[in-house]
Amino acid sequence: MKLKKLVSGILAVTATFGCVGMLTACETAHPEVRIEVSFNDESYTLDYKLYRKFAPATVNHFLKLAEEGYYDGLCVHNYADDRLYTGAYSFDEESSEYGGLVYKKYYDVVKNYENFPKSVYTEEGEATYTLCGEFADNQFEWEKGEPLKETYGSLTMFYTNKGANDSRVVVKHPDSEKDLKRPYNENSATSQFFISLAAAEKTNTKYCTFAVLEEDGLQELTKLQEAIKAYLEDNDEGSEKVSVKVDDDDAFVGNSTRRETYTVLSEAIVITSVKVTKT
Repeated sequence: MKLKKLVSGILAVTATFGCVGMLTACETAHPEVRIEVSFNDESYTLDYKLYRKFAPATVNHFLKLAEEGYYDGLCVHNYADDRLYTGAYSFDEESSEYGGLVYKKYYDVVKNYENFPKSVYTEEGEATYTLCGEFADNQFEWEKGEPLKETYGSLTMFYTNKGANDSRVVVKHPDSEKDLKRPYNENSATSQFFISLAAAEKTNTKYCTFAVLEEDGLQELTKLQEAIKAYLEDNDEGSEKVSVKVDDDDAFVGNSTRRETYTVLSEAIVITSVKVTKT
């Protein structure tokens, strides 16, 4: 009996350390992350539950960026009444270009990450380091249930529209044995995502919603939203419209001249950190 208990104990310890060494073998259905946000000398904590069932590639992509500290120190680069867009720029008030926005060179950074999850390739087999689109407009199908809807506080991956670009890529989805040819536009997301401020839930066929704000964070996000509105009401020059050149480092687009107009706050909304609390 003692020998049996000893063996059981050894196996339990081995399994535990095996999970540490082989993260993918011990993945949970609902990883969790904590996003710390600062604005106007106040801090806000937002805890999220992620859904591998509906968006396995998106969740793995986001978790890798979070684990590497990619998002730490970036800002909300585009403020809208119903969305906070982030994941691409830091803020430097001394920078005159783009209203203080400083682009983080995504491709230069992630190509140096070990074991970066890849799901999109050129027809020649070279990884693009972008993310496959797990949403209806990309002909993505869910075997079980319906995809997550945008709700107050939810996280949704975002990509800039590539316009008339009709390049095709090969999608290798983790849940599919087949390689799928799809338009690059819908499979071109990198690091950008948005936090939804919409009061009512919304079905989104163009972007992938992959995380839901935990109940404790709802009040925190409301406080942040109210603080932003109060700041804008008290400051006539609290924001400005900025025309920003986008996608000029995207190999598929090449020498892009496309521009997006962002609403940039003079007082930056900073993503202090994105930490994985449960894998």
